[in-house]
Amino acid sequence: MKKKPIIKIYKTPEELATEFAKNLSNMINSLLVHQEKIHISLSGGRTPRYIFTHLAKEYADEINWNKIHLYWGDERCVPADHIDSNYGMTKTHLLDKINIPERNIHFIDGNEEPFAETARYGEVISSLVPKKDGIPRFDLVMLGMGEDGHTASIFPNNMDLLTTGRNCEVSEHPLSG
Repeated sequence: MKKKPIIKIYKTPEELATEFAKNLSNMINSLLVHQEKIHISLSGGRTPRYIFTHLAKEYADEINWNKIHLYWGDERCVPADHIDSNYGMTKTHLLDKINIPERNIHFIDGNEEPFAETARYGEVISSLVPKKDGIPRFDLVMLGMGEDGHTASIFPNNMDLLTTGRNCEVSEHPLSG
């Protein structure tokens, strides 16, 4: 039987961050009763910054970070110290403030050539994330929505990325390239 989606609407990013962090902690602790590892694909953008800050402040000691593996659902091809780096933002607001093993952080290297990096990162995902029907299946995928309606760097002009059969693809913003 298919589960009916639960939709929750929050008034502020801070309220969303508080509730998301609490629910994430509960979900992780519940899953860890049955699993050795949890695989989470993170989002970039402004709202996750609030979530990561709240997680670091309130849940640094409540979550067994040793069993959490983090990946990124999208990234810009910029160095980690660039203001537009999703990994850099996550590092600043979460990773530097929690006790997570470096080997559990699987980031997209924005310094590399995009097509080569998507191939490499696709292999990382394929080799580490458990599969169902041959497809890597994360325990949680965080998705945000950009002001223009895109999610996971999939824009209306490149919906074909959903059907390539590869784990990772290069995407270009239709306005900024």
